Amino acid sequence: MSGKNLSSLTGECNSLAESPCIGWCTTRQFGDKRCKGCGRYDFECDTVYWSSLSDVNKKLVNLRNAAEGFTIKQLKKIGWRPTPKSQTTKPNRDNPTVQY
Repeated sequence: MSGKNLSSLTGECNSLAESPCIGWCTTRQFGDKRCKGCGRYDFECDTVYWSSLSDVNKKLVNLRNAAEGFTIKQLKKIGWRPTPKSQTTKPNRDNPTVQY
C-alpha cells in the first residue's frame, strides 16, 4: 500500500489514531488471535488496552495492518463490505467440514 493511499483517508474516520474496527471482530466472535477484519491482535482489540495507547502507537498499529493487507476502517469506501483476510472456501454439502 502506498503512502499516497494512507495519506488520503476515505473512510468514516478523520485520523489514523482512531480504532480501525470494521465491526467484524473475529477475535471476539471466534477467539482468533488476530482479527481477520481489521488485523489487530486479540490484546489490541481490548478497549482498555487500545485506550491506553498513545496516538503514535495507535497510528503504528493501523499502518502495520494496512500494509499487511487488512482493511482498516479509515480506508474503507462507502458501500464497502468486510472481507476476511484469510478466507477459505465455504462448506457445502459435499464438504461440510471445511473450517473458516
